[in-house]
Amino acid sequence: MKPYLAFTIIAILAFSACKKSNNASKIPQIKFLQMQPDSIQAGSSFDTVYITFSFSDGDADLGNDPYGSNYDIYIKDCRFDTTFSGYFFPAIDQSIEDPNKGISGTAVFKQLAANITPRTDSNHLKNGDTVYYQLYIRDRAGHNSDTIKTTNLYIRP
Repeated sequence: MKPYLAFTIIAILAFSACKKSNNASKIPQIKFLQMQPDSIQAGSSFDTVYITFSFSDGDADLGNDPYGSNYDIYIKDCRFDTTFSGYFFPAIDQSIEDPNKGISGTAVFKQLAANITPRTDSNHLKNGDTVYYQLYIRDRAGHNSDTIKTTNLYIRP
């Protein structure tokens, strides 16, 4: 995994059950909400980027085994990466996992600016760079959500 993709998840902010009569999709759904801030200092140990998205899963089977090879969140730096890097959700309390009610909530993905650098050509090193990310989630049954795209992040030199 490349150092600039060393992302961490900070929290699942909220989980709430869906209606009792669950007609929700068993394929996870996600929606991009925001990315803050919109610019950072390249390689800064003080800046942090937060990507916030909402999610829902009709059969509530989110949260893969953290000791396995199936991840929960997949993210890609769209400047030059062609592959997604995987990360785990924090542990989800099994008492709220009810396939009859589903699960939904909001997640915040934390990315340290210390791991975000501009492309290495002289133009980007001098003038800065812009990046956006693509992200999707996967449930335990192996269903992938749709892929969301973030807004642009300016990387100041």
